[in-house]
Amino acid sequence: MTRLSPLLLPLLAGCFEAEAPREVMGNFAVTYADNLRVYVGDEPVADVTAGSEETIEWNGESFTASQVCGEEDTACPSESWWRTAAVDQPWGPDYQLLNFVNLDLERGEPGQRMGGLMDAAGAFEMLAGLGIAADNGCAVLGVGTVTGAFNADATAIEDGIVTYEWAAGCQIGEATIGSTLRLETDYTALRTGDYDVSSVTPEEPIDEEGEVVDPETPEPA
Repeated sequence: MTRLSPLLLPLLAGCFEAEAPREVMGNFAVTYADNLRVYVGDEPVADVTAGSEETIEWNGESFTASQVCGEEDTACPSESWWRTAAVDQPWGPDYQLLNFVNLDLERGEPGQRMGGLMDAAGAFEMLAGLGIAADNGCAVLGVGTVTGAFNADATAIEDGIVTYEWAAGCQIGEATIGSTLRLETDYTALRTGDYDVSSVTPEEPIDEEGEVVDPETPEPA
């Protein structure tokens, strides 16, 4: 079951029109931290280096960080998520709708879009989609989200977190995890220039649920 964060819930309950225009369009380079926070359910069980051999203890069992992500078929968020992206506001700065466009030619599908909402202060949450966090050790596909906040002049994204989550049924080493397994990695992003998607063939603009929208026809609440 996909959980929506407290940030996204009030946005979905309100109108798309923002309190004040906020222009954030541009191209950004993404830098990932080497950290990996591991949660089972809502319980934090480890804060380790992604892909390392550090030991994680849970429920009387132990496994390594590399068994969670880093080994074959278990990519860490920092190993698989986009390193360059364009930020688009399909309906303009007066609306909360936000799109990220993948400019990374080696990760994911170039030109792929991710939709989400941004509040008046510049904080956002994007639903990265189903399947990006697929892991052969888990019985179900993972769900990914990307959160963060633009600084005051939209030259950087701060407090960024990429989250991969599985609902249940993960076998990590000798440990069977019947509850939710969640991985978090921090990131920052710096603006590199104006909005430019000429290096890829971008998908059509989408809303926060992944539905195609008309940039010329903003939708009311």
